[in-house]
Amino acid sequence: MHEFLIRLDTPEIRKLYENLDALWDERSRRLNRRLADEGLPLRIANMSTVWTVCYSKPSRYNWMLQYYLRAEGLALSWIGTGRIIFSLNYTEQDFEAMANRFVAAAKAMHGDGWWWVDARPNKRQILREMIRQRF
Repeated sequence: MHEFLIRLDTPEIRKLYENLDALWDERSRRLNRRLADEGLPLRIANMSTVWTVCYSKPSRYNWMLQYYLRAEGLALSWIGTGRIIFSLNYTEQDFEAMANRFVAAAKAMHGDGWWWVDARPNKRQILREMIRQRF
């Protein structure tokens, strides 16, 4: 902890923290705008560089997003299936590359029909689907 606190006081590290929240709030707004423009049922909530993926459309398959992200070269945190933690030194180019991959993964998942919702979802419907798959 002592080393961290000493390093935190150096000019180069202090610069990383300047306007940090405003920068990451703007980045999350931009990504949310792109997701909305594409009609994708995802939104980002953030606290600085710690982001959470929120789903605006219920689905039994939202958990599959992590596999689509991985196919695009992005790996979510191992805690849960919707947390992203960014390094403080992410450049604008790094962020744009990540955002492009995130949107591509969400579009692929949407295109594959994983956010399809039956108008009448219920436990019996799920049971019927499971039985149909089994037999």
